[in-house]
Amino acid sequence: MLYIFEMANNHQGSVEHAKLIVDKFAELANKYNISAGVKLQFRQLDTFIHKDYFNSDLKYVKRFKDTRLSKEQFTEITEYIREKNLVTIATPFDNESIPWLKDLDISVIKVASCSIDDWPLLRQICKINKRIIISTAGASIEQLRKVYDLFKKNRRDFAFMHCVGEYPTPIEYSNLSRIERLKKEFPDIEIGFSTHESPKQKSLASHSVALGCTILEKHVGVETEEISLNGYSCTPQDMEKVISEVQLFESAYSGKSTSQRETLHKLKRGIYAKRNIEQGETISLDDVYFSMPLGDNQLDASCIDQVLEGFVSNVNITADSPVTEDCFEATHQKECVDKIKNQVFNILERSNIAIGEKDTAEISAHYGLDLYEQTGVFIVNKINREYCKKLLVMLPGQKHPTHRHIKKEEAFELLSGDCILVLNNKKINLKKGVPVLITRGTKHSFYSAEGCVVEEISTTHYPNDSVYEDPEINKLELSERKFIVKKIV
Repeated sequence: MLYIFEMANNHQGSVEHAKLIVDKFAELANKYNISAGVKLQFRQLDTFIHKDYFNSDLKYVKRFKDTRLSKEQFTEITEYIREKNLVTIATPFDNESIPWLKDLDISVIKVASCSIDDWPLLRQICKINKRIIISTAGASIEQLRKVYDLFKKNRRDFAFMHCVGEYPTPIEYSNLSRIERLKKEFPDIEIGFSTHESPKQKSLASHSVALGCTILEKHVGVETEEISLNGYSCTPQDMEKVISEVQLFESAYSGKSTSQRETLHKLKRGIYAKRNIEQGETISLDDVYFSMPLGDNQLDASCIDQVLEGFVSNVNITADSPVTEDCFEATHQKECVDKIKNQVFNILERSNIAIGEKDTAEISAHYGLDLYEQTGVFIVNKINREYCKKLLVMLPGQKHPTHRHIKKEEAFELLSGDCILVLNNKKINLKKGVPVLITRGTKHSFYSAEGCVVEEISTTHYPNDSVYEDPEINKLELSERKFIVKKIV
């Protein structure tokens, strides 16, 4: 999540007041350990405003002139933003301001909603190799497709932000459903929310995050005895409440109990032997019963189907004794894993793709090993640091269920075979040499007709970072849907 603290003209034309705003919101970013930046607005007023209106009392002309800062003053502010470990962000409102982006080493470019169809400005911005965030208030989907095509053609890293160009925005005009429309129409880019509701109203920030937004912009400022804020700008105290609500939602959405499994486990019935069972005997349902308490390492009633799948006892079990994991050879699971390994290694060998001795591997079987050939994927882990590399191997006819990642951003590139990637219900045929970005929070699935090998490059991989569309998968512990392959070379 990137928070954009939009300073706009709230610096009041004062470098010192701008620094005060940076100080207060840098403290907030540090306190909540968030990724955040401060956004400035660049206009070359001598050309931006027509000469005949330069000395007029028009509302915006007067505001821009009263809060005007020189390039040298903006340079001082941007250097201060960097000193406070915040990202420098700026909106150029005219072509004449674009050189400032390079001169001041601005990290992120923001396009204002009023510039969504300012083609002279957009055609110059799209040539700049920086992260670009574009607000979309008032724009039709047809307009946005033209903007999307322009920035895609130039291979830019860009995002769209939903917003409403009314300041402040009444809650009933917020049109949050448009976030879902943007995600559906443009599934391979990030979607954010630039929100202008009054701080006196209930914040919509956490609602936008729940809908999948990964960028959040708010107008901010600091009040003094001389300076008051407009009806849509947040004080540090207002913004702290917004961040707290967002983080509460994120915690509630992805957090899982660490003790429920143990608590519920103690309430399960254990499996006990009805009679004396000799080593080498095959167990049947008539040979066991179910009672509390459940002992350590004892199998419980949920394991009964596994126990009855032709398992043979390794030891003598006396009547009324607990039946434990150590009593059986796990032949069925071993046979499944060995079969999967052989199928996968045949695909890798045909694809002329090598596996290293230090590589690790795991089998994702979302509905169990018996259904792996229909649903699942074989994962070869190459490296996992600040960046991560994996190989994903799919069998013919296999699919991976719809899911999204909370923390990880990734890119898929086809190495061999065929693979269809589905981003928010939009099908993309993966091609060799063409990586496809999957932004964090974007729903996706993939499948193969003939089998494939896909290279995944991503940010750091975290366990339990996948949220599945099927709630039954989300209920499973990792150990219930992932199986470690001990020997792969």
